Amino acid sequence: MYQDKSWEMKLKIGYWLGNANPDYGGISPYAWRVLEMILSQSSSQNLYILILGSPDVKKNCIELINKYKATAKIYTIQTKVMLVNSGINQFANLISKFLVKANLPSKWLKYLNPFFYWFASLDIDFLHVPYQTAPQYDLPYPLVVTMHDVQELHYPEFFTPEERANRAEHYWRALKHSSAVIVSYDHVKKDLIKYFHLPDSKVYVCPIPYDQISLQSPSDEEARIYQQEYAYWDIFVLYPAQTWQHKNHLSLIKAVQLLKEKCNRIIHLVCTGKKNPEFFPVIENYLKKSEIAHQVHFLDIVSEPELYWLYKNCSLVVIPTLYEAGSFPLLEAMSLQAPVICSSVTSLPETIGDTRFVFDPLDIEKMASLIIELLDDSELRATNIVNGKQRIKKLIKIDSFPYFIKAWKSMINRPPAKIGTDYVK
Repeated sequence: MYQDKSWEMKLKIGYWLGNANPDYGGISPYAWRVLEMILSQSSSQNLYILILGSPDVKKNCIELINKYKATAKIYTIQTKVMLVNSGINQFANLISKFLVKANLPSKWLKYLNPFFYWFASLDIDFLHVPYQTAPQYDLPYPLVVTMHDVQELHYPEFFTPEERANRAEHYWRALKHSSAVIVSYDHVKKDLIKYFHLPDSKVYVCPIPYDQISLQSPSDEEARIYQQEYAYWDIFVLYPAQTWQHKNHLSLIKAVQLLKEKCNRIIHLVCTGKKNPEFFPVIENYLKKSEIAHQVHFLDIVSEPELYWLYKNCSLVVIPTLYEAGSFPLLEAMSLQAPVICSSVTSLPETIGDTRFVFDPLDIEKMASLIIELLDDSELRATNIVNGKQRIKKLIKIDSFPYFIKAWKSMINRPPAKIGTDYVK
């Protein structure tokens, strides 16, 4: 276990968990897994963690604190209060733009927000935010945010002009006011340096806590219920992902359709994750016109035990995404020894570690061909499972905590980031 003896006093970490809602997609499990990693190191690393979140997360936080006997405390903030805080910040930001245009000072605006005083009064050494934007800025202590991706710069067509403008404004604000920025993969760091002109020294690649990649297994009774509920699926492939356009559900549906038309193979497709209103209607309209609507099942968000059961009982996990910083479904499938194939984008080929199980997400025929290979070739299927097991075994050996410590130490003795400092371009 990593041990850093350089902290002379207890390090007081503020951790903004917020709602940690499943609606956030992969960001929510990331936030929980980083928190669990920090709590697990509390005693050995002399850490005190102040968790800031909604009442919805309190129960799970208490369980984790007790599990690791961590030195930690929870401050719960009502969801309505969070929304009011967000509204005040947006209003102040709007006024600030007018003041800047009029060449008038705008720094005093933050004092109009009572939540600024609350955040400023926290007795912490810094605030760690596992999301891409923070609840408050310009605080009297350092801020570290986590940038998961800048997908809108790679696939701008997937976003409205308003969404792109909103992301540009709020992401830059977070980057500008942060003393350090954490990313999980090197390709995201390169994007931040290229597109936002951040100095290399400000961005830290901190691997996700691979040893926290786990799902709660179902009880015997739950497993019996799932078995009865899904008994009519003989062969099914699984894709756990929200229905964002870049998740590329349509290409996977078309691959399943191709297998029926050309090979006369009836394969069910099971998709979990939020049915986002932004793109799910497009998928629905496509299915209404297809002949395989009865083979495609969107379950929406499911519980961990149910997702665990689906991984363990599916014929194959397919991840056809067009863009991903990293893929929790890929890691979860490999950790549960489910056969899995994935697209050839960003960090996914490196994660799976074998080109035989990678495909071009826009090549429908290749995707369909690889699905059939994994379903019909028992030897290749066994090789895939062994590969996943070996990859997870290797990734789990990566100790993520020292990477986070390095990022924290980089800013702990420097003042909070301000516009015009060496840490903000």
